[in-house]
Amino acid sequence: MNPDKLNPTLPQAPSTLAEEDDREPTKEELMEDIRIGIIQAKAGYGRPARESIAELRQEIYGDAEYS
Repeated sequence: MNPDKLNPTLPQAPSTLAEEDDREPTKEELMEDIRIGIIQAKAGYGRPARESIAELRQEIYGDAEYS
């Protein structure tokens, strides 16, 4: 897969599985979710992992400083 040729048009729902669906996802569904995630990352959607991890640490440990 050539990421330069990915279509940046994003679907509204990032997951192909329904939220209330309790079955195991198929390989095709997992691959589609990964493909969508790559497209979203290339298009600049989301946040850097460091920001998300820092937010989680803040929620867990409060005012403690971690880097």
